[in-house]
Amino acid sequence: MYDLIGDIHGHATELRQLLTKLGYAEQHGIYRHPTRQVIFLGDFVDRGPHIRETLCLVRAMVDAGTALAVMGNHEYNAICFHELHPAGGHLRPHIPRNIFQHVRTLEEFSSREGWAEWQGYIQWFKTLPLFLDLPGLRVVHACWDPRHIAFLQAQLPTGRLTSDFLLRCAERGTPEYVAVEETLKGKEVHLPTGVQFHDKDGNPRTKMRTRWWTDPHICTYQDYYLESIDSLNSLPVAVDELADMWHYQDAVPVFFGHYWLRGRPQLLSPHAVCLDYSVAKGGELVAYRWQGETDLTPAGLVSAQGGSTLLAEE
Repeated sequence: MYDLIGDIHGHATELRQLLTKLGYAEQHGIYRHPTRQVIFLGDFVDRGPHIRETLCLVRAMVDAGTALAVMGNHEYNAICFHELHPAGGHLRPHIPRNIFQHVRTLEEFSSREGWAEWQGYIQWFKTLPLFLDLPGLRVVHACWDPRHIAFLQAQLPTGRLTSDFLLRCAERGTPEYVAVEETLKGKEVHLPTGVQFHDKDGNPRTKMRTRWWTDPHICTYQDYYLESIDSLNSLPVAVDELADMWHYQDAVPVFFGHYWLRGRPQLLSPHAVCLDYSVAKGGELVAYRWQGETDLTPAGLVSAQGGSTLLAEE
């Protein structure tokens, strides 16, 4: 069975604490459990204090077979930040906002030897799958849309990113761009005219990420939007204005991160759980201990800092 761990963002100390709490022991630099396997939900890099240590720990577990991992948007951004564009520059432009997001990682690998090591990690990121469709559960960094999953399976039969695919992803509006953007960063809708908000980095936004596991027909904007907008919160969602009314309805549980949730870890539905609880912003590093159940339970949630009803030896 699997222990699924949310966004780490260079918080290696909390990761070690969580692995220990889950019953994993370090042997020759690799954390192992006699009967279980970790699945990392992506976003190992950027923001945190121990990015290099985090990458070393995660990759060692994946290489040894004691863990699986999917790509997060920060790993994808790192690939594109360093991938040259045939027309000049890079697939992810080196503008101040993008540099700021990535600067802690660049600082940790700033030496000549560190830079060579970092390039090795970039190549490793390219081998990470964008999702995992496993018996009884699904894993993705931000959004499981079966239409995108089918498209990506057809485009990437080996599960690995290619240079040609990356180049098509860099062209805004292409099918590749849309599929990867929503899979790794979530679904967005346009806000009503004149309405905007500022994201966690202070950037003004006129689009809002949505709770794609929620039926927009039966909820307010407060329940559908991931950020609160006072003027809209109490209003029912105007579904006729939505370009896409799809939401996740499958009975197969889906695990994801990405959304910087706060507060006490909880399920989003019996078949959906986000495990990103903002460890890089003073929150918790959270896992779900999956025992094969179809209906998820709050008892499966475990955090590095908080309590849990689960014991490490379970």
